[in-house]
Amino acid sequence: MVSKKIKAAVASVLTAAMAANVVSAAIPASAATSQRTKANQYGEDTYAQRFMSLYYDVVTQGQQNGYMSSNNGGANSFGIPYHSKEEVIIEAPDYGHETTSEAMSYLVWVAAMHDNIVKNSGQTFSGQSVGDLAKAWKTMEVMIPDTQDSFWAASSVSAQYCGEYDTPDQCPNAWAGEASKTASNPIFSKFTKVYNGKNSKGGLYLMHWLADVDNWYGFGSGTDFTFINTFQRGEQESCWETVPFPCIEEKKAGNKEQGIKGIFNRDAVVTPQWAYTNAPDAEDRAIQGVYDATKWGLEGIDDIQAKASEMGDELRNNMYDKYYQTIATNTSWTNGNAGDNSKHYLMNWYTSWGGALKSTGQDWCWQIGCSHAHEFYQNPLAAYALLNDLSSDMKAEGAKADYQKSLERQLEFYLWLQSSDGPIAGGATNSYHGRYETYPSGVPTFYGMMYVEHPVYADPGSNHWTGNQVWAVQRLAELYYWVKSGKGGDTTGVRPGGMSMEAALEQILDKWCAWFVNNTVLTSDGDFYMPSNLDWQGQPDSWNGTATNNSGLSCTISGYGNTDLGCVSSLANTLIYYAAAKGVKDSEISGLTETSVGGSFNYNIEGATNIKKGTKVYASSKDANLPKASLYLAQQLIDRAWTLGRDDIGMSRTEHNGSLARFFSQGVYIPENYHGEMPNGDKLEHGATFESIRSMYADASKCKGAKTSSEATQLVAKLREAYNKDVANGAKWSGDYSASSEEGKAELAKFKNVAAVDLSYHRFWHAGDDMMALGVMATLYPNLKPTGTTPTPKYPVAKATTSKNAFKLDWTAVDGADKYCVAYYTAGKWKILAQGNVLTYSRTGVPAGTYKVVVGARINGNWDTSNINKRAITLTIPG
Repeated sequence: MVSKKIKAAVASVLTAAMAANVVSAAIPASAATSQRTKANQYGEDTYAQRFMSLYYDVVTQGQQNGYMSSNNGGANSFGIPYHSKEEVIIEAPDYGHETTSEAMSYLVWVAAMHDNIVKNSGQTFSGQSVGDLAKAWKTMEVMIPDTQDSFWAASSVSAQYCGEYDTPDQCPNAWAGEASKTASNPIFSKFTKVYNGKNSKGGLYLMHWLADVDNWYGFGSGTDFTFINTFQRGEQESCWETVPFPCIEEKKAGNKEQGIKGIFNRDAVVTPQWAYTNAPDAEDRAIQGVYDATKWGLEGIDDIQAKASEMGDELRNNMYDKYYQTIATNTSWTNGNAGDNSKHYLMNWYTSWGGALKSTGQDWCWQIGCSHAHEFYQNPLAAYALLNDLSSDMKAEGAKADYQKSLERQLEFYLWLQSSDGPIAGGATNSYHGRYETYPSGVPTFYGMMYVEHPVYADPGSNHWTGNQVWAVQRLAELYYWVKSGKGGDTTGVRPGGMSMEAALEQILDKWCAWFVNNTVLTSDGDFYMPSNLDWQGQPDSWNGTATNNSGLSCTISGYGNTDLGCVSSLANTLIYYAAAKGVKDSEISGLTETSVGGSFNYNIEGATNIKKGTKVYASSKDANLPKASLYLAQQLIDRAWTLGRDDIGMSRTEHNGSLARFFSQGVYIPENYHGEMPNGDKLEHGATFESIRSMYADASKCKGAKTSSEATQLVAKLREAYNKDVANGAKWSGDYSASSEEGKAELAKFKNVAAVDLSYHRFWHAGDDMMALGVMATLYPNLKPTGTTPTPKYPVAKATTSKNAFKLDWTAVDGADKYCVAYYTAGKWKILAQGNVLTYSRTGVPAGTYKVVVGARINGNWDTSNINKRAITLTIPG
């Protein structure tokens, strides 16, 4: 339903665009803030309508609204989604118009939901049909590299050991590659025997994680899609300290002898080569989407199911230690490989693979796994899917046995890492410091791997962000639903921690959901706050085959937020699946109020008002009221996020980020003996900074490929002005600290003007989680309607004014209408006088007399004629 305030804004904009005697379409400009000025394409009175309206803005109109590039996956595909519509955003990508395998996997997931809603919701959406999942998968395949020269023809692939770095300035001189230490991937030949790769060209059917969609950096040609990479130099290399480089190193940038690769190794002459790195949570999310589509009964997707199975099969590369060494306490180096003893059966952080370009005449190639496993990269649901509906298309030897063990191991990982409070702690590694060093005394272990509070990255720590919680546990809640609802069941025979899969999931979810319901608060003025940042104390017990309460491991809330709408929606998604699995009916939440949640809230949120602290604290085990409160909170979160965040192109709330001060001050380490250039001439040399090697951010004329938008350069100028004010007031970022250390936080806190700059972002993954929460609610609770809405008339309410030989009509907007008409009654029939996508119509030169007119709306391709005679207006025109 469009509010009165918004409808008035729509009318005023369209009236200004209306000619006196002509109905013409007028499109309002996109709102810069979260204020929608036009009706939703498919309405907003049901969750299915909200999903379809948001999907229309983000995917169907993705290119027009700036979410997607004109570069695409070919015929019958979508434009490639950007990480964010906005360019000045530094998170994991260092530029908003890069894309990630994450964004691609969200496209597959929401397209599956789109086809489900169109097929199964019982509602009609004009112009929409099933088939978007196939288009999305084809688009996603752009992230599966074509150039994998010699790789699939190799009899085996090995890697030369190189220790990981504590800080970027240790690279490449400390722990450089040691030729005497090599190890081979034991599973490689199992895939080459049965698969032919993308388009039968050979190579791994896995996604590289990062690409420059329109070639902003200039490593590729023109504005072509180009694979790039960044992180290379250990846990303290934040996004601010990376050096971007092309995945296909032809030495066209950097310098002629070493390209850019020379920054990361000690080769005097670098061989032209290719290299890629995956992020397995993305592949697993795509597999999850295909599994969902299967359970929703979508037809004609056999080919996609087969591809998802192939992708899942090859994700077994991510079950291995980095250099294929034995998974055991205090692993020491053994040449060759440890075979299946190097398999931890978890989803690690990556697998990387590469080789010489064919043009060199060389055919060497390599591959590594990863010794580190993070809680939020696990996806037991994908493992379950590959053991059930998607199992028949996994062709490589040992696939089902590996995934049966992996499913059990991943669930045990969550049981081991769950804090006494409920949230899930970081992860584990088989290689302390990335160098197979002796474990610290007293560190707990999990099947020989040691506990790590923040696996892989420490600037900031990788498990502070609440997104890691909601992303990970959403998969558990959905798996719980499929297992418990009888629509999937448990035929796997796994016994995590000696329990049934259902019992293990229930134990994790009861405690986790209770914590989030107890600590998320609603306000009396329609807002909300959820935990956004977590700190960790203590460590888990060592895993001995059964779960403990982990009384020595706890978490505290170090931040609350209401702007990270993707996390808000993912939390809601999780709670909906949990409630549905528990059998909660929509009627059971009717008596709940704002004080039914947030009973443990105890935090001072600066500037927050009207917080309604809860009056009940739910138990973390077998509290019959918890599932009801979970569904209530989920509905409140997605409804309030919609009301507060819905704008003309999607959903967004104004946010602030003081760490953007690092844009102007963060040093990027380049070895003193290296000298090179970025494609646009920016110097790669000792003393470089984040900005100095990305001058295109502030000056579009420096772009070698796609041009920086004026909106982006203006925002950089605004941030620079704020930064200079802060520096004048004594602020300084030295770069000596992690952004999550106490010293680093204190330094960044001084950049008050930078932190005050308003930022509005439309991240693709945010939109993906927003859509999925809406779609899940529509699917599991189709009779539950959004709160705070009233039935919207399916016809416009019109008001007329007349003057000498003239009249003017103004009318209200109708949700889902794509066109309006003015009709008049003559000779016993209604005839259309004019039509267009506007909310006003004027006509002059009308003979004096009495006329009967009506305003109609076209919804889903049909003109609504209900009550047409009753709502007609009689006009008396003076002469």
